[in-house]
Amino acid sequence: MPQQTKKPYVESFTKRLSKIAAKPKLDVQVCDHCNLCCAGCLHFAPLAEERFLDLDEYAHDLERLAAIEGIDGYFKSVVLMGGEPLLHPNLIEVVRTTRAFLPDENIDLCTNGLLLKRMDSDFWAALAECGVTLVISPYPINVDYEGLAKLAHSKGVHTEFAGDITDTTEGKQAFIRLALDPEGGCDRAQSFTSCPFGGCYLQLSRGAIWPCQVTALHGAFAQRFGYEMHDEPDDSLALDAIGSAEDIEDFRRRSHPMCRYCNNDALTVAPWGQSELVAEEWLAQ
Repeated sequence: MPQQTKKPYVESFTKRLSKIAAKPKLDVQVCDHCNLCCAGCLHFAPLAEERFLDLDEYAHDLERLAAIEGIDGYFKSVVLMGGEPLLHPNLIEVVRTTRAFLPDENIDLCTNGLLLKRMDSDFWAALAECGVTLVISPYPINVDYEGLAKLAHSKGVHTEFAGDITDTTEGKQAFIRLALDPEGGCDRAQSFTSCPFGGCYLQLSRGAIWPCQVTALHGAFAQRFGYEMHDEPDDSLALDAIGSAEDIEDFRRRSHPMCRYCNNDALTVAPWGQSELVAEEWLAQ
């Protein structure tokens, strides 16, 4: 693959503590695949097969989530994302179902924006009526993102532009590159301590809460390249096993067995580019 200028990603311990002390976000993978093919995608979208969130399963999960004691206001926001969520054929129902079960939560819809001009009036009405914030990720791909924001505002929808976790101020000009060790040879406690994701971006998937995108979504990577990476029962928190929000708080503040697959001291930042679908984009270098 073409050589890209990379630099080490180093997060201070103080910054890590401040992030884990803040309210976590809860990501919902509306679909696994995407209409962009970003090198080193943190959600493995270029490697994923086409899969859409099942509405019946999602409603069941939200019903259980909403019944948890102390869950109201626990999350900073519930983020509908992917992959590219605008690919979901029933996205309006996903939005309305989320609001129906979580009437008081902040809801974000995170998109690369490529399909926004094709969305119909029902889509815009659902976002406006449900109070969903449209979070647009501006990639360096010659798209008029300011124009897309103006379009959303004309429909009564609040927008934000998403930078990368690298603190880049001009959108996703750069990506953090994962540094996976498929052999699982990393110290899990050290990996968790130096992780910019774990416990801060929880994932709702398969009837459970997961601490990060790697634990929840690694299957696409492992299957594509033939790696034996296995999650264990302690890597997730089944919704039926959660008595209160305090259980989630305890869960997200500790390391998990799958942390052994992440060499987070070797994380790098690389300019955005198109994926060549090679394992090295996600491996520790």
